[in-house]
Amino acid sequence: MEKINDLSQIINGIKNNDNSIYDQIKNKEKDMKEVIDRVLEYDKIQDKKKEFLETPIINIIINTFQNINDILDEFLKTNKLTNKKIRKMLGIKNRQIYLGIFIILISIFLAMIEIADT
Repeated sequence: MEKINDLSQIINGIKNNDNSIYDQIKNKEKDMKEVIDRVLEYDKIQDKKKEFLETPIINIIINTFQNINDILDEFLKTNKLTNKKIRKMLGIKNRQIYLGIFIILISIFLAMIEIADT
């Protein structure tokens, strides 16, 4: 119960002593934005670790486009692309599945356009 109380004190900005928990966290972590980014990335990874077959179709479509977006972000962040870096980017769990789903979706849409033209 004490941890919840400490968390509420941090959120509200209340300090017990001159050395509060908030100050201790600030002193340990230099860049708070980096800590928040790591927590968000961890949550994102945990969400993606769920079983693929148990996820609903809408989540599969959302995860497909999120993974494509992540791949493009990683491509843009790297200065020099090598085969090893590309394999590392595509080697993340379930990323190949989502990339395959994206390619299938694109091919279906292109086939629909071709059928509509005839």
